[in-house]
Amino acid sequence: MAPHERRDDLIRAALRVFARRPPDQVTPEEVAEEADVSRALVYRYFPSMAELRRAALEQAMAELIPMLLPPSDLPPLEQVRAGLRAFIGFADSYAPSYAALLRTGSVIATEETEAEIDRVRGTVRDLVLERAGVADPSVRLVLALRCWISAVETAVLVWLWERGMSDAELADWLLDQMVAMLSCSGAPREELGPLVAHAD
Repeated sequence: MAPHERRDDLIRAALRVFARRPPDQVTPEEVAEEADVSRALVYRYFPSMAELRRAALEQAMAELIPMLLPPSDLPPLEQVRAGLRAFIGFADSYAPSYAALLRTGSVIATEETEAEIDRVRGTVRDLVLERAGVADPSVRLVLALRCWISAVETAVLVWLWERGMSDAELADWLLDQMVAMLSCSGAPREELGPLVAHAD
């Protein structure tokens, strides 16, 4: 393999392992075994597990963002619903890693990983506003959306532990939460219209 192909292969091997076990518990030997290479080769490309975890997170986030782009011909709330279902499915497929990233005091939650996650949060916020046709959102609307995104992260984490409803039910519930939070945000009514319309 060319060097860049080998590096990508190691990252994908790490992601497969991280989908089964929390990243802070994974060793270079496990990644090497998954990739069918030597431990030394893993260290050649990634001198530390911290570097491999960071590269794997960047790859996972790069895969997630296109998944959050629903068809633009759907009504805004249906686009949000589709994005929620995609996010829930993504978190479910990487459940141990998702839980580890959001766990307080996690050794894999660093400034770099937090910056990457914040980038995705900003992308989601901007996507919702763009699809709703809000070019210059008020402070209250932006704050409410940021709070809702945090609520989504926490609710999905709880759902991964408890599985108290189906993934589709969770997506619908989270959509209802967005409508409720935005409705009482105090944001101007003219910018709320498409975001608080009745969702069936």
